[in-house]
Amino acid sequence: MNDPESTRKSRDPGIPAGIAGSAGNYSDNVIFQGSRGHGFAGESANHLADVLSGKKAVLVGKDFRLDGPDRVVNGFEIQTKYCRTGSECIAACFRDGRFRYMGSDGPMLIEVPSDTYEHAVQAMKRRIQSDQVPGVTDPEQAKAIVRKGQFTYTQVRNVAKFGTIESLSYDAVNGIQLAGSSMGVSAAVAFAVAIWNGEDKEVALRTSCVTGLQTGALAWVTSVLAAQMGRSCVEQGLRGTTDWTVQQLGPRVTSQLSSGLRTGSPIYGAAAANNLSKVLRGTIMTNIATTLVLSSADLVRLFRGRMSVAQVAKNLSTTAAGVAGGSLGWLVGSAVGANVGAAVPWIGPTVGRIVGGVSGAVLFATGASKAASTVLNRLIEDDAQKMTAILEKTFCELAHEYLLVEEEAGKVIERLRDTSNLPGRLQEMCASDDRPRFARSWLLPLVEQYAMERKRISIPSGDLLLAQIRSAGA
Repeated sequence: MNDPESTRKSRDPGIPAGIAGSAGNYSDNVIFQGSRGHGFAGESANHLADVLSGKKAVLVGKDFRLDGPDRVVNGFEIQTKYCRTGSECIAACFRDGRFRYMGSDGPMLIEVPSDTYEHAVQAMKRRIQSDQVPGVTDPEQAKAIVRKGQFTYTQVRNVAKFGTIESLSYDAVNGIQLAGSSMGVSAAVAFAVAIWNGEDKEVALRTSCVTGLQTGALAWVTSVLAAQMGRSCVEQGLRGTTDWTVQQLGPRVTSQLSSGLRTGSPIYGAAAANNLSKVLRGTIMTNIATTLVLSSADLVRLFRGRMSVAQVAKNLSTTAAGVAGGSLGWLVGSAVGANVGAAVPWIGPTVGRIVGGVSGAVLFATGASKAASTVLNRLIEDDAQKMTAILEKTFCELAHEYLLVEEEAGKVIERLRDTSNLPGRLQEMCASDDRPRFARSWLLPLVEQYAMERKRISIPSGDLLLAQIRSAGA
């Protein structure tokens, strides 16, 4: 109980890697909550579907270039329009009676909801007949310009909402990639540590695979929880706090952190501040989700009466400190590493980001959890210490009752320490209504066993006793 599994697990560098990925995903999804959020949800959902189907798909609309494509799929530029009707989708593609989205090879593809596709094609035909699409005169070309999306208008609107089947499905599939990154970092570090500890490669590989899978599963669950929270009112509630925090950092630090945490060209000013604020909110949300998942076993023990409220609060606080420290370390370390890597050609920003992130996560997580544990140990006594004190008192009573000699007492204590699942037995004792009685029923069989093994002693005869008395008197 002194160093719970949740606390030890929170120091795994794969967890901050997953948190960082989840925070980035969160910041990308914040735009879903805007007035045109379902349009961006349509881009993301169709992009994810294209990637899963094996197409070479890239989201390029984040540069917000005027009349630029939202996506490029297998070399085709695509503009996604998810409006209520097909005619509204097509109308949004025109400005002053002229088609807005012209690519290098003619009109871009216009992606519309699957349930409005037919009406959108008819609307595009009418626009072509009115000579509003440069370079296109045949109305039948409307079928080549309008692309049928893989989701309906209602489905995409639900992707942008909290708690719907569509949004949960989107987050679950999207979280697989995040889980893979977290699993890779965790497995690599676990393999290296096992080798350094003298394990052979097969054992090290087996250990790293198990550790990686556990961390990957955790990253997947927490990414879904964090993404869902980002669609709730909590997102708006945190915005003021993270915006204020970014302001205190100043424009230079904000730009360095924001640029180091993302791929692509550096960003500055309001764009950097807005991006970093969203990442911070995503980090906070994911930290909360991660701490709750890691502490779920303790919460179950609390409800079953096997752990006290104080012990759960202590474990939860220490775990939260480790998770927060690790994510902060990854945030700072990856940003610094990316900037250093960019300045050293043979390292590069990607390698620098990973190395810096792992180093910062391990250092900050270990320091934060140890600091929290040190402070809390002074304030809250562990359940294990309380139960051990009861065991010690009960053992002293039994040792007195059974007249245990030093060797017998040592054997009883040794057997007690070798008890299988000792932490579990202590938790059962904690849940007991009569802890001293539980301790006595636990220790008594051990004490009686060694008492029964004593040599039988026969009482000396009266004559022999009198002879010894006379001898002593003489």
